[in-house]
Amino acid sequence: MDFKSLKEKAIKFKNDAISKSAKKLSESGLVIKKIEDLDKHISKSKNTSFTSKETGETKNYTKYSIVIFAESGSKFYEDALVAVPVLVTKAWTGWIALKMSDIGLKELKKYKITETPSLALFSNEKLDRVITWEENIKTIVKTLDLDIIKTIENIK
Repeated sequence: MDFKSLKEKAIKFKNDAISKSAKKLSESGLVIKKIEDLDKHISKSKNTSFTSKETGETKNYTKYSIVIFAESGSKFYEDALVAVPVLVTKAWTGWIALKMSDIGLKELKKYKITETPSLALFSNEKLDRVITWEENIKTIVKTLDLDIIKTIENIK
């Protein structure tokens, strides 16, 4: 067996593994498939407040939720799905809800999502920012910084 055929088999094996993993993940709770579920996810970005009984001081907490929109079956969709468990963990460290969605663009007009792939940041149940262009989204995925909000804000 020569090196070239070995390399081709390794690439095929890797691509098959990614496709199978992406298929399993797309069937999990990490992917939003219905508008009702998207609305529930966005509602997790509602700000909250807490008043201390001892001091009477009120603290306000800004909450966020993030949705990555991509077309089901696209290369980006598969690649992002494989990275979603890592992103969810990163987001969790900042008390941020994060999911992917493969809901069609026609249904997303009221959310001001006009293209895919897009990353939407919601704060207090309102769209705060939309990041488009695949490379910008990949930057957020690949960064080692756990502060996703700061990473999103640094993208021009």
